[in-house]
Amino acid sequence: MHKLFKWLIVFLIFCIGGYMIAEWKVKKEIIAFLEQKVPNHIEFTYDELTLSLLKGSIAFNDVEVVNLGKQTSSCEIKINANQFAIKGFNYWKMLFEKSIFIKSLTLSKPHLKFRTCPKRPDNKDEIKNNPIKLIKEIFIEDLILDSGIVEVWDSEEKVELISVESIKLHLNNVATNPDIITKYLPFTSSKYNIEFKNFNAPLGKYEKLQMASMVMKDSTINITDLSLFTVYSKTELSKEITYERDHVNLSVPVIEIENHNYSVANDSIHIYFKELLFTQPNLEIYRDKSNLEDLENKLLYGKLLQKLPFKLAIDSVLIKKGTIVYEEDIPNNTKAGALNFDKLNANIGHLSNIKNEKPLNIQLNANLMGTGKLHLNWQFDVHDPKSAFQISGELSKFNTVSLNDFLVPNLRTQTTGTIDQFYFTISGNEDVAVGDIKMSYDDFKFEVLNKDRNGVKKVLSFIGNLLVSDGSKADEYGYRYGDISAERVKNKSFFNYLWISIKDGLLSVLTGNGKKE
Repeated sequence: MHKLFKWLIVFLIFCIGGYMIAEWKVKKEIIAFLEQKVPNHIEFTYDELTLSLLKGSIAFNDVEVVNLGKQTSSCEIKINANQFAIKGFNYWKMLFEKSIFIKSLTLSKPHLKFRTCPKRPDNKDEIKNNPIKLIKEIFIEDLILDSGIVEVWDSEEKVELISVESIKLHLNNVATNPDIITKYLPFTSSKYNIEFKNFNAPLGKYEKLQMASMVMKDSTINITDLSLFTVYSKTELSKEITYERDHVNLSVPVIEIENHNYSVANDSIHIYFKELLFTQPNLEIYRDKSNLEDLENKLLYGKLLQKLPFKLAIDSVLIKKGTIVYEEDIPNNTKAGALNFDKLNANIGHLSNIKNEKPLNIQLNANLMGTGKLHLNWQFDVHDPKSAFQISGELSKFNTVSLNDFLVPNLRTQTTGTIDQFYFTISGNEDVAVGDIKMSYDDFKFEVLNKDRNGVKKVLSFIGNLLVSDGSKADEYGYRYGDISAERVKNKSFFNYLWISIKDGLLSVLTGNGKKE
């Protein structure tokens, strides 16, 4: 019995010693592999390596990785992390099933910093991605990036293009193999959860995008406190630009996306949302008309959607309780004229740039200037070669006095009277628009103001009102009718096109015979 116990002790010492030697040997092999096999353009350093063969775990503490971009579109990638840990390595699968199985892979508190490549005048020196070759399938049950920071800088590291104060990522059942690793998305996963906090990104020289938080899950995306705004004040922007440009301030407290999906086909990214909901968005647009007018042709929305660098299909975009304020400042020493729409609700159906989809349709309801009830129905085929569209609308119970905040500073006119009902239908394309209009109104009058806008030009106002019907000569239902015929000014927006079309119809109603043709 005593001898058996002795041999048992010797056996245990031998096993423990063998295990310690095995761990030491594996550690040595890992260190040698990192020193010899890691490419020269990648620097991998760490302070401590811990290993447990029994648990199948390995951890690198205080890790730093620098990739000089030989196989990426970034010219430099730096990663610092408290720990890079692998747990639950399955030896059986590696030895007998020719695959690598890992229970979890975790990167703790990483700081990821990317520097983009400078633009080259030709393609001769462009970095080419070398395909990664695998001989085994890799499966990771849980891939975790915990409490990370992300920075993306320009090539000179002077402008921060993207920053994320905190990112958490959890992917389940991540898999890749020799075939998948060569694709645009080099892995698959069954579930994922991604959380961003304090996302910032400049959108060119003048605008910036911010998000307080974003949570992406398998079927939903939730964004809070999104804002897109001009980085300059209104006065500063006017000094920075030569040609007219909108000063923009957009804020959206909540954005919700249902049933999202992404795929890649023919080197093109396809994005699909079932529903995109904006709750209480507020958009403020200001334009200083003292700058030079931009005479470059503006594309209509169908052509703009076609030019997107990705394929997009959204079944329904909903806007609830929105507000839009548009200000236009003419250099005339008066306050800027403003148009506002509140209690705006909209449903945009079939927002897509994929061919053979249904026509894009927009249904919109809003209050105009706090009084009139406005409804719009707008439809167009994104891929129509002539950008054909149909738009109809209705405005009711509108006190025209409320328009004076916009008309006085911008058009040097003011109005009185009420529009009871106003309907229009327009069919157009990128060149011309035609349609019809009918309107019932009471005591409609307008006055032409003097240069300083503090007095009325009585003669011009009198002559003008002689030409304008007061609404008494209407049909049995109280309507007067008119026609619309307008030619698009191609260096202006679609909404200018809509306005000049409606203005032509209004003149037809007010100064014509008012009869339905």
